[in-house]
Amino acid sequence: MCSNSGIVSGMPEFQRREFALLWLDQVKQQLVDAAAFSKCLSPEQLENAAGKISEARRILAELAN
Repeated sequence: MCSNSGIVSGMPEFQRREFALLWLDQVKQQLVDAAAFSKCLSPEQLENAAGKISEARRILAELAN
């Protein structure tokens, strides 16, 4: 699972938002690539993608409050 929350916790708000959006875009691209080329994602890849999504959601929710 992705455990980079320590990396982004000290960043300015704008950078944290951009970092979260970057993670979401990376996951989107990985899924689009897998779908377009009939690639299978390993359980580890899926777990890492889920971790990125969870962390990005947490960051964005925190910034929204």
